[in-house]
Amino acid sequence: MNTELMLSEPEAGASWNHPLPVQASGGVSAGRWDPSLGRLGIGERTRTRAVAAASYRALPDSVRSAREFGVESLFAWRMPELAENLRLIVSELVGNACRHAVAADGPEHTRITLQLRPLPEQGTVVCMVADPSPKGPVRIDAHHFAESGRGLSLIAAFSREWGWGPALGHGKVVWAVCASDPL
Repeated sequence: MNTELMLSEPEAGASWNHPLPVQASGGVSAGRWDPSLGRLGIGERTRTRAVAAASYRALPDSVRSAREFGVESLFAWRMPELAENLRLIVSELVGNACRHAVAADGPEHTRITLQLRPLPEQGTVVCMVADPSPKGPVRIDAHHFAESGRGLSLIAAFSREWGWGPALGHGKVVWAVCASDPL
C-alpha cells in the first residue's frame, strides 16, 4: 500500500502551502524538523521527552523497525492511544521512502530518517520522514484492485493533516500530524 512518488503537482492533495515548520489545524505549531537529528548515521537513534529520531537504510526491514521505534516512543511519552494510527503512518511514509527515494549508490547506502515530536497538550504526534529524493509525493487514483497507490489516501484519512517540504541541504521531509481521532 505504498504511494507512487512523482514530480510535485498542486492538485495532488497534499498541504502544499505548509512550509516547515509544519502547522497543525488552527495554526498551532506542530513541530519542526531538526536538521541536526537528520544527520544521524544509519542505525543510530535517540529519544528524549521532546523528540525521537532514528535513521535507517532504504530496505524493507526498516519499515518494521521504524514502526516499532515509533510505538516504543509513544509508550515512553505515555501516548499509547495513538499507536494504531502512528503504525500506519510510519509504515506508509518510511515504506514510500524505502521504495521510491533510493540514492544512486543503492538502498544499503540510502539514509531514511524518522523524527517524531510529541504534542501531548494537543493529543498529537508529528511524524516526519526525510529521504534524499527532491521529488514530492503525489496521490494517485488507484482503482479498487490495485496492489499499490493508496498510501497517501491512507495518510490523509489517518492523520489530521499532512504535507511535505524540501529538507535543508538535500531531499525532502514528508510529515503527518497523527492523532487518535483524525478530523
